[in-house]
Amino acid sequence: MTPLQLLNALVLIEREGPMGRRALAHALQIKDGVARGLLERLAESDLVSVTEAGVELSKRGKQSLHKFLHQLSVERIVPLEESDLIPDKPTMNVHVRGAYRPGMTGIAQRDQAIKAGADGSITVAVLGGKLVIPPDNKNLATLAPKENARLRNEFNPSDKDLIIIGFGKDESSALAGAMAAVLSLRQH
Repeated sequence: MTPLQLLNALVLIEREGPMGRRALAHALQIKDGVARGLLERLAESDLVSVTEAGVELSKRGKQSLHKFLHQLSVERIVPLEESDLIPDKPTMNVHVRGAYRPGMTGIAQRDQAIKAGADGSITVAVLGGKLVIPPDNKNLATLAPKENARLRNEFNPSDKDLIIIGFGKDESSALAGAMAAVLSLRQH
């Protein structure tokens, strides 16, 4: 179990919970036995509560997840339907506070998203009050005006913030890609 799979499991359980073992295994693309072991460890650590309906995050689990997301500067994680940037694919959008660095290309984030099982990711930065796509910082208002307005309304981002858009065959792979891209920001 990788740190990324653990993070995705906690986010999924919070979003979807209560959630059954098989649903979690399917969402994380892991074997049923691996999911069982993960849930046992999470229960032993008091991060999840087991109910008849499935597992849900315990109070301690919610606190731990939110503390870690805060350390990653994650403001919000939101699925958005029918993106103009990525037509016909589910997306998961993560608002990361103050994470833009000069010279960012978004390629490292895309590569990590693909390694995590997503089809890819798009990194959107806020520079000078505009939503732009690195490395050439094309203005999103010109490329996709509807998407520009939607991202602004949904996240109300500030200068130097990033919105990482993970996309894949389903919301779970989109989430895995988006979170892998966010984790890659800490490596640079």
